[in-house]
Amino acid sequence: MILVINVAGPLVSLGRWDEALEVIERGLQLAPPLLRRSGLWRLSADVALARGDLAAAAESAASVAAVLEGTRFKDENQLPVARLEADLRLAQDRPAEALSVVRDALDRWNLRSSPRYAWPLLAAGARACAAAAAARDETITAQAVALRDRLSGEAGQLEVDGSLQRAHQLTFAAEVTLAGRALGTAVPGPGDLRQAWDGAAQAWEAVSQPYPLAAALRRSAEAALGDGDHDGAAARLRRAAALAGRLGAAPLSDEIALLARRARIGLGDDAGASAAGGETPAPGRLGLTAREFEVLRLVAAGRSNREIAGELFISVKTASVHVSNILGKLGVASRGEAAAAAYRLRLFDSLPAA
Repeated sequence: MILVINVAGPLVSLGRWDEALEVIERGLQLAPPLLRRSGLWRLSADVALARGDLAAAAESAASVAAVLEGTRFKDENQLPVARLEADLRLAQDRPAEALSVVRDALDRWNLRSSPRYAWPLLAAGARACAAAAAARDETITAQAVALRDRLSGEAGQLEVDGSLQRAHQLTFAAEVTLAGRALGTAVPGPGDLRQAWDGAAQAWEAVSQPYPLAAALRRSAEAALGDGDHDGAAARLRRAAALAGRLGAAPLSDEIALLARRARIGLGDDAGASAAGGETPAPGRLGLTAREFEVLRLVAAGRSNREIAGELFISVKTASVHVSNILGKLGVASRGEAAAAAYRLRLFDSLPAA
C-alpha cells in the first residue's frame, strides 16, 4: 500500500490527475489499513478541491480527520491534512476558519523539524491571511495580521532542502507579501510582487508541477497589470489558462478568465472582441458593451467609480464615462436604479459565480 501512495502522490503533483485517481481507486479496493487509506483519501481530496468538487473534497477531508483523531503526531500525516483543511475553508469562503486551522497547527506542533510539510502549510496560512482582509471584519483582520507575523517568524527558522522545498518557500514569500499588501501592513515596491510570483513560477516549472505553476502565473499576471504591463500580463494569463484548462482545474480557470475579462485580455483564438479590446455589444444585454456590462455588475455590487477603476485596471474618468453610458442605455437616473434594473431584468443570471 505504501507503493500505491508513492505512485499516486507523484502523479497528483505532475498534474496527471486522472491516472492518479485510477491508482487511488484500485488501491482503496484492496481495503488497506485505515491509516494508509487516509493517505489515499487526502490525495483524492486534493484533486477534488483543485477541480472544484468541494463536496467530495470535504467528505474525504472529514474521513481523513476522523482517522487521524487521537493518533500520535507524524508530520507526513497531520501537516498535509491541516494544509488541506485550510485551503478547503478558503474555497468555501470561510477565511476565519482557515485562519483557525493554521493557528491551531502552529500551537500544537513544532514545524521546524518538518520543512517538507511545513512550507505548504505556511503558504496556506498566508493565503488565509490575504483572504481574511476581504472580509472587512476588524476582529478577523486583527487575527490575520497576527498570524501573518507569526508565519513570517516560523518561515525564518525553517530550512530549505531541494528544489521542491525551494518552490514552496518562494510561494510562501509571494503569498505573505500579497497578504501584507491586502492587510495594509506592508507595501511592496514597484515590481516586487511580480518578481516574487515570477520566481515562484520558475521554481514550479523546474519541478514540473503544472497546477502551482498556473496559480503562480495568474498571480504574476495580476501583479503585472498593477505595474502597468498589459502585454506581460497577457502572456502569463494565456499560459496559465492553458495549464489550468488541461488539468480541469475549474476554479483556477474561472479566476484566470475573470482577471482576463477585467483586463480585456483574450485567452485564445476564439476570444471575443471585447476581451481583445473591442467594444462589441453583449448579446441580449440591452446594447451594453461587454465592458459596460462588467462595470454594471460592479455598480450593482455597490462599488464606487474608484473601486471599479481599480478592479478593471482603467482610469477613474473612464469608469465614470462607462457609468454615464450605462445610465443612458438603461434609461435610469442613478446608480441605484441601474442596479435595480439589472436585477429586475435578470441580466446577471447567466454569469458564473465569481
